[in-house]
Amino acid sequence: MEPPFEWSPQFILLLLAVTTYGFPLEEKFDGLFRAEPPHCSKTPIVRAQTSQNAMSSIARGMQMQFSIGLHTAVCFRLYEDTQLASQEINDDENAGNQTSLLHTIRLEKLEHHHPITQRYTFGIPEVHASCICECDATSSTCTAESHQFTACPESDKSDETSSCYRTFFPNQTPIGCSEDDIPKLCCDVRFKPYKNMTFLAVKLEQPTTYATFVYAAYDFVNGYWVEKDKTKIRSQLDGGTQDRHLDQKRRISLAVTAGGRASHQLETGMYFSRTSNGGETEELRMQPLNEITDNNFDRLGWYRMDDSGHFHVNNGVVKMDDIHKAKVKNCKEQTYKSILSANHYMPGHFNLTRPLEVIKPWIQSARIFDSSLRQAVVTHAEGTNLQISIHLDDEVESQNLVFFHNASRIRDFSGSIIVDSKSNRLFNLTVYEASGKIDGSVKMSTGFGSDTIHTFTAYVSDLHASNRSMIIPLPAIVGQGARAICLRADSMADIDKICHVIEYFESPLEIDLVEGKWHEMIGTCPTCNQINFNGMMKFLNPAHWIKGISSIGDGVMIATDIVVYLGVLCILYLLITKIIVPLVRCWVCPMSIFCNGSSSSSKNKNDKRRKEREERRRKDKFVSESEDGARSSSEPHDTLARYHGNHSERHYSSSQYI
Repeated sequence: MEPPFEWSPQFILLLLAVTTYGFPLEEKFDGLFRAEPPHCSKTPIVRAQTSQNAMSSIARGMQMQFSIGLHTAVCFRLYEDTQLASQEINDDENAGNQTSLLHTIRLEKLEHHHPITQRYTFGIPEVHASCICECDATSSTCTAESHQFTACPESDKSDETSSCYRTFFPNQTPIGCSEDDIPKLCCDVRFKPYKNMTFLAVKLEQPTTYATFVYAAYDFVNGYWVEKDKTKIRSQLDGGTQDRHLDQKRRISLAVTAGGRASHQLETGMYFSRTSNGGETEELRMQPLNEITDNNFDRLGWYRMDDSGHFHVNNGVVKMDDIHKAKVKNCKEQTYKSILSANHYMPGHFNLTRPLEVIKPWIQSARIFDSSLRQAVVTHAEGTNLQISIHLDDEVESQNLVFFHNASRIRDFSGSIIVDSKSNRLFNLTVYEASGKIDGSVKMSTGFGSDTIHTFTAYVSDLHASNRSMIIPLPAIVGQGARAICLRADSMADIDKICHVIEYFESPLEIDLVEGKWHEMIGTCPTCNQINFNGMMKFLNPAHWIKGISSIGDGVMIATDIVVYLGVLCILYLLITKIIVPLVRCWVCPMSIFCNGSSSSSKNKNDKRRKEREERRRKDKFVSESEDGARSSSEPHDTLARYHGNHSERHYSSSQYI
């Protein structure tokens, strides 16, 4: 059975501090943990003669000059008894006899403070273009007056965060329209911030360099270190020599001389940082960016926020026709292609660079510092040694001053040689149970006994052994392929060094080719391309037929079209008069002769009746001629034959006796 959990007094005290005061600051932890001095580095000291006081003929006191590196510390003691000068800092037996404090000076930070001269907020736009195509050039649905160099009406905006501009494209391909039409394309291009992300663009000018030193004095009491004094001093390196007192008794002063420009420095230019909803900024990034007076659509920052908090395309009413391109696929079907001649938008090409602290190994952090957004602070992860001077007052004699350093150590290490996408050649090193100054050597090949082509030094500032990862710059002479690298602590013999074969990795250069893509879409326009009176009159006008004739071939084509049209008209005429009209009469008057059989039988009956009438006419004519001849030859005589009927239907009857 597991024992019940017990709350330690230290944890309860920490919990009360957090609950009562919120998250405690660094100074609130001072009473909760035991003090411990930093790792003291081995530093060569140059002693110099102090300048003589003009009011006194005696020159007393002492001045020392030495170099100090970033994150390293220099330690010394001021003894009252000179016989203790040979004792070591970790000698527990004689610790009680040491009556002076251990003084430490550590270079904690090296910073560049850049003033900000330009600032604006921008976003990554999400772009959507909706277009309509009109075949009729005289239509008022799509005109240059309504769509060229204009913004969309306020009623067409989707919300307050979006912005909209119009573009006009005349003389489109008449696909889906008549060959004589000249289609035109009108578009509404809408912008809105992609995922509501915002970025702050700033212009950094030449910086001022500051070095931050931490002075602390420790006393060793009853087997533990106790912090007696602590001061943090920030000194400007770009001006003249500055003197600062370190201790409370004002016996020790620190002087830092301007050493010129630091080994690394950000150049003047535009940088940006992503911002949160509360206004906080993240790490600075570097990428081609518009200044506040620029309007380059190939760089970031062309979609900005104005003073009222609304996003807009900088000078978008005029520039939109330059960056938005569209063309018709089929005007009747309202299909088209659209593209934006710009970078950094969605959907399309959108790629942000990584933060400066990731792509530049010498930067520990790079952020906008103050709430007024007027300063950016770049903190160095590595830097050149600074030359400083320590001046002791007149009461201290040189023989009572002793410098100390701790022994360095290392158990093992691992790592890899990397050439990143920015061509930085680095040794990604991880040391295990290391402390102090670590010396390294890079061999020519994988053999541990091969020649050394490069040496470097790394520092682990912890007093106790710990695991640390760090980036070590390498020169170009360390070429491709695996290498043997050896590490040893500064206090270790050369024969005890640790060697490993380190693998080599090389990343290709970043190729950021911007290739725009056409987006195929379908527009919606119920009132476009409708047949109206003007369109019908255009086709009925003969002058419009010969309007496009410019060669013999065009004339032949027009003549062929006319012949075809006439043939179609003749066929339609026969169809109407011979088939449709009789069928209509039959439907209107079912008892007429047109309904007695089919049209062919009706025609035969009509022909038969016509022949019978012609035959009767011939017989009547023959009878008339015979009667006229009989009257003229003799007198009439009686006959048994008699005729009956009228003149038109005269015929002889059979003979009868009277």
